[in-house]
Amino acid sequence: MNILFVCTENTDRSVVAEELCRMMARELEISDLVLRSAGTDAVDGLNPSFGACAVIADLGNDNIYNHLSRSLNEDLIEDADLILTMTKQNLSDVLAFSAKAEGKAYTILNYTAGSEEDIEDPFGGDSLTYQKTLDKLELALAVLLLKLYPEHEDEIRSVYGGQNNV
Repeated sequence: MNILFVCTENTDRSVVAEELCRMMARELEISDLVLRSAGTDAVDGLNPSFGACAVIADLGNDNIYNHLSRSLNEDLIEDADLILTMTKQNLSDVLAFSAKAEGKAYTILNYTAGSEEDIEDPFGGDSLTYQKTLDKLELALAVLLLKLYPEHEDEIRSVYGGQNNV
């Protein structure tokens, strides 16, 4: 399964979602996921924000420091089995960018919880703002993994279900 996470600049939400999902999949021993991220208005080659790096590093992972922002492109859309955006505007931008996204692009909260809520951009916020974004993404990603890998339900619920009612 190839999943593409999309936000605006690919320096905060989508890169945190990509790295957090990678960490969760590794912990659950799910090895068939290909995870990527991009931005609808990204400048290629930028490092993630300090806040994004900090919340992932607090989880014991420093791989996020190697990430460089990437602009959304036709190849990423074509390769993706599932495209998860952070906002309704990101979704609209993805669908306007390529007809190939039709039928496989959703906002992350709509796909995982049927919610119309967006994952707001934490850029410029304090550490609590970034932590709240991480918490929302972690819950959404736990539900995503439950949907995609029902055979891991007991383990997903035991690892991620206690605090967030997965």
